[in-house]
Amino acid sequence: MAQVECVLDIRAESGETPVWSVAEQRLFWVDQLAFTLNAFDPATGRNEAWTMPAHISSFAIRGRGEKLLVALRTGLFDFDRASGALTPVAAPPPYDQAALRYNDGRCDRQGRYVVGSVDLSFFENRIPGRAAVYRLDATGLAPIVRDITCSNGLAFSPDGRTMYLADTVQNAVFAYDYDVATGTPGNRRDFVRFGPDEGKPDGAEVDSEGGYWVALLMKGAVARYTPDGKLDRLIPVPVLQPTKIAFGGPDLATLYLTSAGHRHLPGDEPLGDQAGGLFAIDTGFRGIAEPQFAF
Repeated sequence: MAQVECVLDIRAESGETPVWSVAEQRLFWVDQLAFTLNAFDPATGRNEAWTMPAHISSFAIRGRGEKLLVALRTGLFDFDRASGALTPVAAPPPYDQAALRYNDGRCDRQGRYVVGSVDLSFFENRIPGRAAVYRLDATGLAPIVRDITCSNGLAFSPDGRTMYLADTVQNAVFAYDYDVATGTPGNRRDFVRFGPDEGKPDGAEVDSEGGYWVALLMKGAVARYTPDGKLDRLIPVPVLQPTKIAFGGPDLATLYLTSAGHRHLPGDEPLGDQAGGLFAIDTGFRGIAEPQFAF
């Protein structure tokens, strides 16, 4: 059985978007509801935090130095860690910011930033498909996927030619053919569909062998699927709401997992004593270095 260890018992409200920096040997991550961007050093156990002026959903490391691209509710910005300055890069899409915001995001293998949105009003109005996925590159910000409700599980195959995308509301992960020259997905098909007791797909990662790892919200588990969509591993974790995963460490052999201490969905199941913590899992697999934003 895989070993699961809580390496930072920080009680985050909504830990998300872990990204390993090869250059700094630190794990960057966000607490969405606390509006913080964080950097955890596993060698010292120290966590550094920067407070954002608005909800932060995801980010990308860009080049060398202190800058990151951050996705805030108010748009996409360059964030300078040294000075704390935020420089606008792209205004938010023309949607109702009271109902929709950015959610899961990461760079494709070519360094384009791909970020989805979530419709927070769905559980009230029951209108599906109002969210989308957007691409940021030298041409600007453009929608590339429409007709989703809660974008999650974004990941790319090792060769970059398959894009994975979950819609948590639909309890499904989709696979797309991905044009690496243009950053355009097409030919959507079902990759995995989850039953009512199998958890809800949240954040995801792909290992060096092409396996798709996904955090199963409300299930307290992390699952690995082979490239043909077959369940290969199911690893229980000590929290009900695991949120997203990323390979890190000197040899990219540690699977880091964020989690949520704030209850995301109704229910009475205990969240776990270390809910909101950051975990490290020994899986026997290795990851792929996360691409940096290149535009």
